[in-house]
Amino acid sequence: MFNSIELYLLKEEHIKRLFDWNRSEKHLEYYTCRPVKQYKSFDEYRDKILKSTEQGKKITYVLIEENSNEPLGKISLFDFNTRNRSAEIGYYLPEVNRKRGLGSIMLDKFLNKAFSEKSLNLNKIYATTASNNYASIKLLEKYDFNLDGRIRERYFIKEDKYDQLIYSILKREWKE
Repeated sequence: MFNSIELYLLKEEHIKRLFDWNRSEKHLEYYTCRPVKQYKSFDEYRDKILKSTEQGKKITYVLIEENSNEPLGKISLFDFNTRNRSAEIGYYLPEVNRKRGLGSIMLDKFLNKAFSEKSLNLNKIYATTASNNYASIKLLEKYDFNLDGRIRERYFIKEDKYDQLIYSILKREWKE
């Protein structure tokens, strides 16, 4: 199905593809717990990503197939807490790349990188998702993330209310 696929740190040349995903996603509200923002200009989007990266607020990786420079998906690490040695992840696959096993490939490679990176010194990685995001729940549970909690009616998607689920995995639980 795929040639060799690797996870690489986001480069400026990849940002245009991520911007295109943001602009073309029809249901962005289903894939983030953050306020939904579709950027009007590429410059605004690029500047936001570069600023958060330069300030050390976010580390973003892109999944790329061998012999290509086109991202297939992205995964980010943010909300770093050095005292508690934890950080949150967020991931995204555009519609064309969903249901192809890429989420598993991306998360597996990412967890290996994140837990082995000495400068990050992470003990815990956590993720939040809406209770109706079955694909995300399935992916997190496949990789032995534990359901740590539920915040009731945290997400409003159109007129519907969904709980926020909080999952985590500890370094000692991760099987390299």
